[in-house]
Amino acid sequence: MIANARTTRFVIVGAMGFAIQIFVLWALTSLADWSWLPAIVAAVELTIVHNFVWHDGWTWRRKGFSGFSRLLRFARFNVAMGATSIGGNVVLMGIFIGALGMSPVIANVITVGLMSAANFLVSDRWVFNGRRANLKPGAVSAVIALMMSASLDANAAPGHQTMTAWTRYVVETETRLDRARGSAASDLAPRGLLANGASVDVPGGTISHWRGSAFIPGITLDRLLNGLQHPGTPPPQEDVVSSHVISRSGDSLRVFIRLVRHAIVTVSYDTEHEMTFRRWTPSLATARSVATRIEEVGGGDHGFLWRLNSYWRYEERHDGVLVELESLTLSRDMPSLLRPVAGPLVRRIARESMVRTLEALKRQYQAG
Repeated sequence: MIANARTTRFVIVGAMGFAIQIFVLWALTSLADWSWLPAIVAAVELTIVHNFVWHDGWTWRRKGFSGFSRLLRFARFNVAMGATSIGGNVVLMGIFIGALGMSPVIANVITVGLMSAANFLVSDRWVFNGRRANLKPGAVSAVIALMMSASLDANAAPGHQTMTAWTRYVVETETRLDRARGSAASDLAPRGLLANGASVDVPGGTISHWRGSAFIPGITLDRLLNGLQHPGTPPPQEDVVSSHVISRSGDSLRVFIRLVRHAIVTVSYDTEHEMTFRRWTPSLATARSVATRIEEVGGGDHGFLWRLNSYWRYEERHDGVLVELESLTLSRDMPSLLRPVAGPLVRRIARESMVRTLEALKRQYQAG
């Protein structure tokens, strides 16, 4: 009953806000002679303020909360509705008006209908739920995926400047790793399973650089390296659908991996990796993995994964092996409208992927 009543109130408030938005859009484009883009942004922002006042005091009945809490909810509402309403309106209306030749008002009617469900989900799960940041990644993904599917080219490819920047970054990273190879272990805590990283903007793309470490107790370096090279496929994990060794040559492997990446939308790739192991001392070894083939399953290339390099370091301690991993990926640059919301989500997904990889390795060989 509460959910039904809330939905009804949401629709009523949305209808009032819709009327305001349409009127403001008409007035600005017809009377004030604004172009459609600034007009829709202004109309949507005014509607956001109107809808928040009604939702906060009636739809979700948050009258008993402090002024600061209300200000926080308003900030969340503005961010969330800005991403869905403003972002969705700009992207979708750009298609309806620019590609299909619709009038601004008709295009706005269609767009509002498409974005209403997304707005309710974000409001109910995050803005007005009375708890801290409880919006699940899947809920945000559903909202952003709608905009991305309309705005991203399915046949993207890295340009010359993008590849030049990637090559330079790889060389700098590998040079640093070579210089630091014989030094003491990483500054990451040796006993924990940790991961941290950052995104680096380059012309036409984004480089994600992540580092992680995991300590595997009760295992020797010889045993770990033997297990990694035989069978030579990655331990079972969520990101790996299937894998097999294509060829072997000394300490080098060529491995096929059907890889799944959750980069806002879920995409599968058929990939091939050249992996080379090096034993430097009785207690230290490294491995370098470079993806030589990355093909999106189903054809096309949305640009979510153009390049993938991984660098492993294995150091034996008196009671186990410390494993360190650095991962570099190259993807397309993110549309500016999506960065405020999609950026934190992409970083969270990247961290979870790193953690899953290290957890799978630890689980495989700690249990063995």
